[in-house]
Amino acid sequence: MRNRLSFLVIMALAGLMVSCSRSVEPGLYHFRSGTEDGFLRVGLDSLGREEAVFYRNTGSLWADTTHLVLDGKKLSLKPYEVPEFRMFSDRDLYLNPLFAVGETQDIVYGRVVRNTSSDRETEDLMLDIYYPRNDRADLRPLMVMLHGGGFEDGDKRDTTVVEWCRHFASLGYVVSSVNYRQGYRRTVESTDDALYRALKDANASVRFLLKRDSLLIDRERIFASGMDAGAITALNLAFMREENLPEVIQENEDTTVVVHQPLMRGFDVRAVANLWGAVTDTSILHNAAIPVISFQSRNDPVVPYGEGYPYDGPVEEDTDFFRAALEALLSIFLPDAHPFRKMFGAGIIDRILKSGHVSSELHAYDAERHDLFYLEDGTIDYPFFDSVKEMTARFFSSRMETSPVSLRQDPEDLQVFVINDTEVQTCLWKVDGGVILGKSSDTIRVLLFPDAPEHSVSVSGVYSSGLTFFETVDL
Repeated sequence: MRNRLSFLVIMALAGLMVSCSRSVEPGLYHFRSGTEDGFLRVGLDSLGREEAVFYRNTGSLWADTTHLVLDGKKLSLKPYEVPEFRMFSDRDLYLNPLFAVGETQDIVYGRVVRNTSSDRETEDLMLDIYYPRNDRADLRPLMVMLHGGGFEDGDKRDTTVVEWCRHFASLGYVVSSVNYRQGYRRTVESTDDALYRALKDANASVRFLLKRDSLLIDRERIFASGMDAGAITALNLAFMREENLPEVIQENEDTTVVVHQPLMRGFDVRAVANLWGAVTDTSILHNAAIPVISFQSRNDPVVPYGEGYPYDGPVEEDTDFFRAALEALLSIFLPDAHPFRKMFGAGIIDRILKSGHVSSELHAYDAERHDLFYLEDGTIDYPFFDSVKEMTARFFSSRMETSPVSLRQDPEDLQVFVINDTEVQTCLWKVDGGVILGKSSDTIRVLLFPDAPEHSVSVSGVYSSGLTFFETVDL
């Protein structure tokens, strides 16, 4: 049967030969005649005669071959056009500063009325936006940055906050620096409410930003970062759910006029940068498999590194000594009288996440201070500050894709190779030692030549995030 097919192929090729003053140009040609489909590779034999190898496509991965001598005749064949293929460069996107940064300050994202205010004046909630210029991205990741200050002070324009935001915008992020409501009385009920108000404000700020189409935010790539109280809020933004809220939340203390409703998430956080923050309820860490990178001193005097109450560490010089001593005494003999709930810092967060097989990266230090960005003399420790930014960028970048591309051969049809393309924007295909018979955005069908020295299928492309990929399968 095979000899009969070879004879038919030879006859079909001979029928296409016409007298011509010149020979067939060397190269690869597509040939189709009746039921025969394949490729003809033209070259010269050892005697200088035109020789061709016909690669027959019989519906299997490996071609059937027939050798022919063309005797100086030219065939009416269509040259095979090799599809474009190149390696894409991501230019260290999201890892190194690549872009100039634009800023827009004091954008009102919500308005609230404080019931505790005698005249019920409204308060505008504001944020600043930092964005990359000329990045040519179709979609950008969003990073929310929440300042510290113990829910009593701090601002979106704090020096390290601004420098953090500008840095990540230069990497390719849209970065939002958010002011949230602050202030509390020294009771558990009031501090619970302060944490809840900050969480509601952070949620509202993200929802507000997702509605601004001009920012090109990819709602599937939202990252949260924060320092101190901002880190507590960032962790709550990622992990807290309505059912986890303490029963003592006083909804009537503040009434929202415009933006806020109970949490109303509508989005998920991809990863968190926890800068000396904590959680008040470790059970929330089981709500989602969200990676966390944490930075904290083991000797943190404000937020416990392990388990404990805030401000139970060494008393700082500018702290009200008598108040701090009284609160420390109450926390020992009357734990329920402590103005804060017990908190669980980076050491415990890391242990719980890892026990649940969730990615966690902990950087613990021995410094005797809370805000690790500042030295004892109040100046910024820029080498450390820069290293934290770099480590965070690397941690976030590696979590930019939820479904990294994998290239596989279809076990039911070995000519077919497939990628999972849920987050792929562009891809190019290449076959070494064969040809591409057909392709779509996520699939190709190939035919391999048995006499080729090497055989492989490769794909390169760009994720919708802007990062690039390259995968290859050797055959």
